[in-house]
Amino acid sequence: MNESGYSKILIQQKIKAGFIGQRMFVIPKHVISGIKNNPLISSLYLTDVGYFPHAKNHFRERKSGCEQYILVYCIEGHGLVNIFNKEIQLSPNTYFIIPRITSHKYQAVKNDPWTIYWVHFTGSHSSLLYGKVLKDNEKRATYIPFDERRISLFNNMMDILELGYSSDNLDFVNISLWQLLCSFIYDNYFLKFTQKQNNLDIVNSAISYVKENPDEPILIKDIADRFNYSSSHFLTLFKKKTGYTPSHYFNLMKIQQACQYLSFTTMSIKEICFGLGYNDPLYFSRLFKKIMGIPPNSYRDKFNG
Repeated sequence: MNESGYSKILIQQKIKAGFIGQRMFVIPKHVISGIKNNPLISSLYLTDVGYFPHAKNHFRERKSGCEQYILVYCIEGHGLVNIFNKEIQLSPNTYFIIPRITSHKYQAVKNDPWTIYWVHFTGSHSSLLYGKVLKDNEKRATYIPFDERRISLFNNMMDILELGYSSDNLDFVNISLWQLLCSFIYDNYFLKFTQKQNNLDIVNSAISYVKENPDEPILIKDIADRFNYSSSHFLTLFKKKTGYTPSHYFNLMKIQQACQYLSFTTMSIKEICFGLGYNDPLYFSRLFKKIMGIPPNSYRDKFNG
């Protein structure tokens, strides 16, 4: 059976029970009236939002279009949007924004029904945001890298709406809507933030690795290679996060550990030196004095004196 025939069956088989695990919120008209009079959020606000998992038999047709823009975000399965006399396919990690007052219909693919998050939005600034989409993606679905934070934004907004329509709840949800839509429209910036966080995690991992392996010598190339970074790029990331070069930072760490050994153990200077990955006791003593201001023996005497 072709998709056209399938659509006719879906029209006859309206969803009665919905989809297991679904969430949906439709803001009441009297609440919308209040939003329109609230200058903080009236420029951009949602009227409906939801989540339909494995939405078998999902179908909707609006011959006269909708008063709001509709963002449909597919995270699993497949679906179709018919608009502009064209069939647009949505697959995992793609989205499409249906413009307001535009005839359309959409449906889940029969053998692999989509899982979607969706939101209806409007307001005086909504057309400006949609204009950003028109630059490249007026008549096709847009691929967007999956990011758990985007899903969290949807879920958090619905969690708040579940608590009711108080003024604070509506303010928070609709201010969050800006961030949600920007995560789609300006996804390159959203992704860069994620990459930045991952870069910081690499630095933290490198520091943890040196702490867990204090007896290994500090070879920046080996540490960078371990995390699949070039030495120069790793150095740049590390200095940006800590303010120090890796060599200086790790030396500070190891000398602090040496202070612990000198204060609380009877280990010899040579044992401490080798235990911290330094092969030359004389170099270790000079480094210790440079950082702490006194040589290791004097530090031990001062602590135990």
